[in-house]
Amino acid sequence: MVAVDRWTKHLSWLVPLLLIPLSIMIFSRIAARFTPSSGDPGNPSLLVIAVLCAVVAPVVLVFVTIAKAQKAYRSSRMYQRKLQKRNERRARQLEQQIVAEGGPRCDLEARTVARSQAARWCETLMRGGSLSRCENFNLNLESGEQLFDQYRAKYARFYGQNVTYQTGGVFAMGSPLFVAGAMIGSAVGNSNARARAQRMAAAQWREIQYVDVLVTDRRLIIPVGGRTLSFYFNAVAAFYPAIDAMTLTLDFGDRTEPLQLFSPGTAATSVLIVRQLKGRDALRVHPAIKPISTQAMVG
Repeated sequence: MVAVDRWTKHLSWLVPLLLIPLSIMIFSRIAARFTPSSGDPGNPSLLVIAVLCAVVAPVVLVFVTIAKAQKAYRSSRMYQRKLQKRNERRARQLEQQIVAEGGPRCDLEARTVARSQAARWCETLMRGGSLSRCENFNLNLESGEQLFDQYRAKYARFYGQNVTYQTGGVFAMGSPLFVAGAMIGSAVGNSNARARAQRMAAAQWREIQYVDVLVTDRRLIIPVGGRTLSFYFNAVAAFYPAIDAMTLTLDFGDRTEPLQLFSPGTAATSVLIVRQLKGRDALRVHPAIKPISTQAMVG
């Protein structure tokens, strides 16, 4: 069945390829049939049509053959392997670039280690146990607060901002055509400036940079721009863990701007946040961390 489907796929371009010489031969013979000769006036109209078909039909069939061959190639295993290798190469280049810019390691080894840590946290918390504590001598933690983890991540906040822009007037003297051109040019410039300001002012992810993230049982502590910011779990209005995408998005309602972190380390942080906000039973059923909880239960 697989072989039949494979040949069916190739027939889509083999058939028009074989029709190219056949169409030339058929329409050439038709043209010869209506060509004037001694004793036969022929048919000039049909002759012209046959000649045009002998020229146009092969060209059309060539394009059809190329298009169908490209489609068949893109659905082939060879192309899929080539595409996979290219994507893997680009992924490795991106991973190296992130590390070179001061970001977290995101390669397969780093992701595997992070998921294993998240699974251990999930298993420990589901049993009602306590996580291992970390030490950081630069932090002044609150009474009873415990530090569990520290990692590098890409940091971003989502908000809009006020943007000012200037529009230019125009004063032109000369012919009506020159004045009209100057006015149109000024209007186009003002419109571009307004559109650029609107794009800059629109709500979007801003302050994108690589930071250290410190995870406690109460909050995320993130040094940013010379300040140490705290994002308390009990202030979270909604949270969106994405384990496969290595992101964690926290929405704080009207208290402050949403926060997004990108790092393999967000897997374990997501497990902790589910536990702190939804309770221990949620670790088994929360869909966002299902890959981690399944791994923890199997382990």
